[in-house]
Amino acid sequence: MKTELLMPAGNLEKLKYSLMYGADAVYIGGKVLSLRAQASNFTIDDIKEGVEFAHLLNKKVYVTVNVIPRESEKDLIKDYLESLERIHVDGIIVSSPAILYMARTYTNIHVSISTQASVTNLSAIKFYSSLGANRVVLARELSIDEIKYIKENTDTEIEVFIHGGMCSGFSGRCTLSNYMSKRDANGGGCAHSCRWSYDIYEDDKKINTETFKIGSKDLCAISYIKDMIDAGVDSLKVEGRMKSISYVSTIAYTYRTLIDDIYNNDIKDNEYYLDLMGEQVNRCASDGFLSGHISNEQTLYSK
Repeated sequence: MKTELLMPAGNLEKLKYSLMYGADAVYIGGKVLSLRAQASNFTIDDIKEGVEFAHLLNKKVYVTVNVIPRESEKDLIKDYLESLERIHVDGIIVSSPAILYMARTYTNIHVSISTQASVTNLSAIKFYSSLGANRVVLARELSIDEIKYIKENTDTEIEVFIHGGMCSGFSGRCTLSNYMSKRDANGGGCAHSCRWSYDIYEDDKKINTETFKIGSKDLCAISYIKDMIDAGVDSLKVEGRMKSISYVSTIAYTYRTLIDDIYNNDIKDNEYYLDLMGEQVNRCASDGFLSGHISNEQTLYSK
């Protein structure tokens, strides 16, 4: 099977553009139980239309159900999962074992474990697989060698993030937004507080000359796509359900071109693909943890 290119879609229009510009699949969020509450998101009718459109193209739609649920949400989750199965979504993405358990109890839907679960090793993959997970989205804190080792030693589908925003917290486990703005980062309301500009004070006196940020640079894994494909990674995932139509179209086209070139033994140098992205790479980017050598070069600071 050819490695899947999985793109984000914040609304129905972006879903269609992502698929038409080269994505094999998209992931979307519903109006409930999704970690991008500020995105437009999809009603059930929207999801149904998106699934029908994707299936006409022999492509797929995955739905994020990746909140950390409260006890009061259990009935809502059950009804929602059953609704998603009825409209034939190709899978869901979850971070809570509770939602995984409910999906296995009430549906036969394909389940991916979200990067929010911080899966960094084979034992965790075996645990989720034993509970019925079909795919694991690895934590973004892994090197390419660790990804290769994991893929060589499991039959579970493996998905890896290759492009987009990186959380300053370990796989998104952050409460800065909760503290700074009373917006729950693990309930869909992250205010991206790590990207704010900060000052340093000592004894009530500001001591910095420039404001600084504590967020990570964006991820751009162009240099590692061939390694991931050669390793048999099942899905390559781009972040950005709140990004523009121009962004998802351009990034989908770029990675589609790169992936096809790899399979056709016609790969160009990295600059060729960066030129295809053009102005869509609008923030500083790095290869994140993939090289295994993490330094302050991966952090925004004053940029």
